[in-house]
Amino acid sequence: MTKMPELRLDVQKDDWFTQIRKLPAWQGIPAALPLCLIIVGGLIGGLVGALGTVINLKIARLALSPVWKALSMVGVILGAVITYLLIAAVLAAAF
Repeated sequence: MTKMPELRLDVQKDDWFTQIRKLPAWQGIPAALPLCLIIVGGLIGGLVGALGTVINLKIARLALSPVWKALSMVGVILGAVITYLLIAAVLAAAF
């Protein structure tokens, strides 16, 4: 019979900023860079930037070589910027 895992309430997950601070600088800067879309894009930029940051934090925890991590993080940053620009263009055309 399989044993149920214990559900502990005292275990606290680190927030984004703590996770970013624990990374080396070459991973922390690209992981946090999508959050700069908040400045440019307000709510939409913040949502897209938060999604990009979460994806970059997951990439930083993967067991990849540093080159692939860096390339993947840059790809996520470019993807976040392109996604924001597409959403902004669609909303500008709609209104």
